[in-house]
Amino acid sequence: MLSVILALLALAILAAVVARKEVVAMWPATARLYASAGLPTAPPGPGLELAKIAPARTAEGLVIEGDITNNGSAVRDVPRLRIALRDPAEKETQFKIIDPPTARLGPGETAHFKASFDHPDEAATGVLVTFAAR
Repeated sequence: MLSVILALLALAILAAVVARKEVVAMWPATARLYASAGLPTAPPGPGLELAKIAPARTAEGLVIEGDITNNGSAVRDVPRLRIALRDPAEKETQFKIIDPPTARLGPGETAHFKASFDHPDEAATGVLVTFAAR
C-alpha cells in the first residue's frame, strides 16, 4: 500500500514538473515555487521581439545585426542573445551567446544589436537569433 502511495506521489510531482506552464497559467503564484527550484515557466524574453535580423559577409567574417523591441507596457529586462548559424538543412553549425546592447528596455523602446563571427562555417546559409535561457 505504501509503495502505491509513493508511486502516485512521484507521478503527481512528475506531472507538475512536465505541465508547469499549465499549472502556472491556472495558479500564477506557483511561478515563484518553480523558479526557486530552477525550473523556468516561460521562455526567456517575454514581451520582447527580435526583428530586422540581417546577416552580412565581410572580409573579416560574418556580421549579424538586428533589433530588440519591448512591445509590452512595462519595463523589461533583456536576456542574453543566442545567435546560431544554420546550414541549408536547418542544422545548427555554430552558435554564440552575446550580452544584449542594454540591460533593460522601456515600453516601446528598441535596441540594436550587432555580433560577428570571425571564422564562420562555410556551410552556414541561415541565421537564427533567440533569447538565451538563463
